[in-house]
Amino acid sequence: MKSKEEIRRVNKEVARRFNELENELPTVSDITGLFEVLFAHMENQFEIPFVWLTLIDTEANRKIIDAVKKSVILHDRLSLIKRELLAKIFSAGAAPLLANNSLRQYYKLLPSRKKYFIKSLALVPLYVKGQLVGSWNNGDSSAERFSPEMETSLLQKFAGNVSLRLAELLEA
Repeated sequence: MKSKEEIRRVNKEVARRFNELENELPTVSDITGLFEVLFAHMENQFEIPFVWLTLIDTEANRKIIDAVKKSVILHDRLSLIKRELLAKIFSAGAAPLLANNSLRQYYKLLPSRKKYFIKSLALVPLYVKGQLVGSWNNGDSSAERFSPEMETSLLQKFAGNVSLRLAELLEA
């Protein structure tokens, strides 16, 4: 078990990395760029091997879906699902969901064109004007990477900033 000092040190480093990306968000000029920057940062700065996007397949999300599909980097890292399924997963609200067991229930979130060897997940809901539009998902082959006992407040705060920037880009 990690000491309180080690946990504080790790949290400080995580906050620094999120802050670095938060400072970059205002410079992103379109939806495609937002998710390309987000994915690159998660993979490079946080060393997360599997990052993808799940969007609710509705006409209201068409602008986001089309932007993601036109990206060479993102198009095969997208899954489209029904609102009811994602709403059920995030029934507790805006908090990210961390899981490292009973993952079968989340398989529908995985893109059909990519195969991931996942033993733990961090599922992060994305909202636009209070409406759930999808989730940004992080997976790892290590079961210890994401576990339900972990603190998610930094991730939730950051996800709120991503959602806010997404809403701004949709209005542009």
